[in-house]
Amino acid sequence: MSQTKRTTAGWPAKSLSAIALIALITLSALGDNRPAAESSALVHYAVPRLDGTKISYYLAPNAGGNKQPILLILHGSDCNSIANHPRIRRFERVATDAVALYIDKYGITTELPWSESDDRNDCPDVYLERNTLNQRVLDILRVVGELRQAAHWWDGKLFIVGGSEGAIVAESVAPLVPETQSLIIFGFGGRWFENDVLHSVQVSLNADGESPEAQAGHLKTVRDLLAGARRDRDPAKNFLGYSHAWWASMLEFDQLEALRRVRVPVLALQGSEDEDVDVIGAREMMRELQLQGSSITFLEYEGLNHGFRDAENRSRLDGVIDDMAKWLGDVRHRQLSR
Repeated sequence: MSQTKRTTAGWPAKSLSAIALIALITLSALGDNRPAAESSALVHYAVPRLDGTKISYYLAPNAGGNKQPILLILHGSDCNSIANHPRIRRFERVATDAVALYIDKYGITTELPWSESDDRNDCPDVYLERNTLNQRVLDILRVVGELRQAAHWWDGKLFIVGGSEGAIVAESVAPLVPETQSLIIFGFGGRWFENDVLHSVQVSLNADGESPEAQAGHLKTVRDLLAGARRDRDPAKNFLGYSHAWWASMLEFDQLEALRRVRVPVLALQGSEDEDVDVIGAREMMRELQLQGSSITFLEYEGLNHGFRDAENRSRLDGVIDDMAKWLGDVRHRQLSR
């Protein structure tokens, strides 16, 4: 269960620490430290992968009554069990009649203590080597396939919500699961992950008052770092808690093309003061999709950051979730009226 740290000699610590902001973008995106209001524990299940390991997934305890839809809630890039997240269950308010579904990443279980540290050293080695975007998608497809067979209470409708890396995963899954009725993404950034990383680094360098020459050097270091990971894709090499294979999978993902393939209603939410992702790129991507005839709904929250906090650091996440719930309710009403 130990994490093997491998750093790259000669790269300025400032460049690496700025990239670490991207690696933890999900933690702030889920609001403040108040515990979730729900008190009923999630119910744990497991289903095998083809390699013999098990996928841990969890259902909210309201499953099993009348026919019910499923609300798949996807977290981002942190090394934590989603079931241990102290705030994730507030997203269940997006569809209160649905059964919430949560899925852990490869090698992660609830035995791993919850942590918001950007320097934890207890991430399982198997997680570091096997966690990639493609693996998360495969795991979700496996769990949904299991539920098709075993969840007799499921009415065959699936709603998907994902933030940060979870948004990218959600965009990948939605076209592959025919039961998908709608997709909600937030804190998703621009078309290419590299631009999100460079934006975050630039914000950090500006805040530190770095000279233009120093900034150029740091940004070149980051570009070299990303290019190297993308070239070798080695799952045994990792930095900042993520393997080269993970970095490569994220850097190669084209959000614009992924969203073009989605054929269900999409709600995209983004804070205007998000320092962790490329907000300008997000706006441009939404504009291009809409020009191409997409019916995607884009809501930008003026003055809010990646975690939907305002300039006084007050969380506005509950209001954002209310907007998600209202949008989904309207979509479901229109679908029933057809």
